Amino acid sequence: MILATIVLTTAIGFVDLSSAVAKETFKDEAGRVIYTVDDDGVVTMFESSPGIDFTLSVTRGTREEMQPKVTEITPSSIPAGTSPVLKIKGKNLVGATVKINRSGVELGPYAGKPTVIEIPIRVASNMEPGEVILRLTTPIGSTQASFKVTELQLGSIVPSRREREKKQTISPAAPSSCPAGMVGVAADSGGFCIDIDRSLSGDIRKAEKACAKAGKRLCQATEWQHACEQSRSNGLALKNIVGEWEWTGSYDKYDVGGQTGELDLSDELKSILLGKTDCRSQYLYPSWRPGPFPGRCCK
Repeated sequence: MILATIVLTTAIGFVDLSSAVAKETFKDEAGRVIYTVDDDGVVTMFESSPGIDFTLSVTRGTREEMQPKVTEITPSSIPAGTSPVLKIKGKNLVGATVKINRSGVELGPYAGKPTVIEIPIRVASNMEPGEVILRLTTPIGSTQASFKVTELQLGSIVPSRREREKKQTISPAAPSSCPAGMVGVAADSGGFCIDIDRSLSGDIRKAEKACAKAGKRLCQATEWQHACEQSRSNGLALKNIVGEWEWTGSYDKYDVGGQTGELDLSDELKSILLGKTDCRSQYLYPSWRPGPFPGRCCK
């Protein structure tokens, strides 16, 4: 049984709250305390407001009671070639990291709340149907859950097994038609549609969700750069493509300054932002940090 759940309405200093009684202390990438364990083995889980040291809730229990649990995953099946938001419901999910057992699924940035994690994902169009196992790990324990990848669907036509076994080819031509407010872009890696103008603003999670709800996805960095260059050299009809940093759906690690002359890469993935002054310059931005940047979607 959970010993206590306390919702606080004022800011709490994490150090004063936890250090005096904690035997173990666990922090997130931003340096905020997310779990403590006292001498009696009681675990305290802290939910904080993103970007600031503001405690929203505190939950306490034994180690057994505070193990992460998953009760539901939606959607439970995802077609190949789509980019939905995967919602994981459960208990004790603060600070959870998620790893999967198959390649072909890209995970966007996410933050675990006590009872839910929302992860923008992208499933490759050539991924074979089957079960995908997710392993969720917090400083207190781990658990597993799964969802299914189903066949790629083109309109209402489901490809036959023989067709699936053929090597898929990607057309470099721009799509013959795009949704309203988008324009087609030709690319060697495959033609795609992109929003003509910036269509969203907010942090990376809001950006991913906004695109997913519209049946689209954030543009990959290479797609954005390619569209930008075509707009400047070939007259592609894009608006406001340069002048502000824009979100992309790509991530990278960054050099934090090794002392041996070799690259010393942080384990934290950074969102790649583009477009401040030209088509190529990048800004690597921590995914956990709020940032009201604009962006546009691709499809």
